Amino acid sequence: MDIGEQIKYERKRRNITLKVLAELVKCSPNYLSLIEKNKVNPSAKVLRRLFEILEIQHEEYLNDNDEQIFVKKEKRTRIVYPNNKVIRELLVKDPSNKLMEPAYKIIPVNSDSNGWHRHKGEEFGYILNGKLELRVADEVCVLEKGDSFYFSSSLMHYYKNVGDCDVETIWIVAPPSSFKYLFLKKH
Repeated sequence: MDIGEQIKYERKRRNITLKVLAELVKCSPNYLSLIEKNKVNPSAKVLRRLFEILEIQHEEYLNDNDEQIFVKKEKRTRIVYPNNKVIRELLVKDPSNKLMEPAYKIIPVNSDSNGWHRHKGEEFGYILNGKLELRVADEVCVLEKGDSFYFSSSLMHYYKNVGDCDVETIWIVAPPSSFKYLFLKKH
């Protein structure tokens, strides 16, 4: 049994709802559901809290040395956003304890950011392939292979694939936002 399955099994065995366990762990029910489905790799801190609450023996799962210098392609945490099918592969093991969150992001044809966003921090991106329309405040630019961008995340921003193939980018957010903003808050 893998970690996600074990967490789900122990939660159900104790008749605890996703909502209640998420409140105890201090995360969203959506994020907890992704953990149970093994769609995200939670931080050691979140895992420790889950294991403590569910009384799961965890020695084989946790390594106190969370610093991982290299991340092989097949070991990336992959997040697929259900509303727009955008794929975000984290290029570091656990961005929650980092200053920035680098990701390989794939934006399918006709997909967009699913609305306008704004949060603290800064964003940088480099277009590897495709055509991306990026709107930041009242500025608009269509970016193609080799182009880059940098802006304050506190400005309203929106993106859309306006080409005929998937847009592939390296997208860096500082401070990390995948867990803090995407799963704990709606923006």
